[in-house]
Amino acid sequence: MLWEDLPEGVRRAVEVHIGEITGIEPVTGGVNSAMTVTVDAEAGRFFCKVIAANGRMAWMHRNEREVHPYLPDIAPKLQWTVEQDGWLILGLEHITGRHPDLSPGSADIRPVIDAVHDLHAKLTPCPAKVASFAEHWRQLPVWQQLGTRALELAEGDTLLHTDVHPLNILLDTRVRVIDWAWARTGAPWVDDAFLATRLMIAGHSPTEAEDQVADVPDEFVVALAGVWEHLAHNDPRPHRRRLARIARGWAVSRNL
Repeated sequence: MLWEDLPEGVRRAVEVHIGEITGIEPVTGGVNSAMTVTVDAEAGRFFCKVIAANGRMAWMHRNEREVHPYLPDIAPKLQWTVEQDGWLILGLEHITGRHPDLSPGSADIRPVIDAVHDLHAKLTPCPAKVASFAEHWRQLPVWQQLGTRALELAEGDTLLHTDVHPLNILLDTRVRVIDWAWARTGAPWVDDAFLATRLMIAGHSPTEAEDQVADVPDEFVVALAGVWEHLAHNDPRPHRRRLARIARGWAVSRNL
């Protein structure tokens, strides 16, 4: 999809916020958007997410729109939104930086973990009206086999990112955490559990990863392995198979 494919009224509505557009640059990624672009305009440069307003993934963009006003400046600022003629567009602060290296010995690891924990401190109690992580995961059929204890433990009143991985983190002079579409409420260690799996993918042993994050209950480690196995079985994309393998190895390391 190209910017020019949007209805003229939608493009004009965007220009009300940012003035005349002088350049559009496609951004790779954005698998949950119909289009992601960098827009240069009179008012500056913006990162834009575009989705059909009644599309299957539009709830994620509305969820992100809901939480952004409450996020500290570690997140890019949501500058404006347009919802018109069947399209929803989020115009976010454009930030630059590199994705962190989470491999053993990297100097990026501690700042990233500290930034995530600082977010938890600032976002407790949860300031936004969003669904709970436990309730969202409870909708997966796999919980009929796994039981509910893990999700009971995961309940909490912290606004979580729930998708902490290197592609959602940028480093320049400081850590920035981007893409809050999956934001949920829950226990802070839920984000640590996902971050631990990313450390393991980067080359850390389960013990090394656990030493750097908050304690994650055994029940959730088992559940995480079961969920990723279920998702990989139903949609065996490489990253899902890799996450299933890592989560399974984490459970085995705890003799679970």
